[in-house]
Amino acid sequence: MKRVTSDEGLLEHLLGDGYDFFTGVPDSGLKRFIADVSALPADMHVPATWEAEAVGIAAGAYLAGRRPCVYLQNAGLGHAVNPIASLCDPYGLDVLLLVGHRHTLPQHRVMGEIDEELLQLLGWSSYLIVESDNNEG
Repeated sequence: MKRVTSDEGLLEHLLGDGYDFFTGVPDSGLKRFIADVSALPADMHVPATWEAEAVGIAAGAYLAGRRPCVYLQNAGLGHAVNPIASLCDPYGLDVLLLVGHRHTLPQHRVMGEIDEELLQLLGWSSYLIVESDNNEG
């Protein structure tokens, strides 16, 4: 599964798949998921202020034996490229990226057109793109 059309029930699905640690940067396209993950115990959810920071936190969680997931908006995917390419990939740290997909608003257009291609170019196969309604709210 690489793309879904809603974040409804997504946390339960990921928990069922064994993901047990969540970190990321807020995205209104993932608001139901973030509301659900925010109700988890503090040892399962650590909010981040920046996408690269979230990948670093998730990498540490992986090294501590957790199965991490990073949630982010595709507009911030560029911030995650370096820690994915220089930390996660060379050391085999499996971090799931949960990417809120935006593409119609001007500030999201370019990343919305290349988000999946960028992940494939990186050789990163551990991602799930959540298509959103592209509204600001």
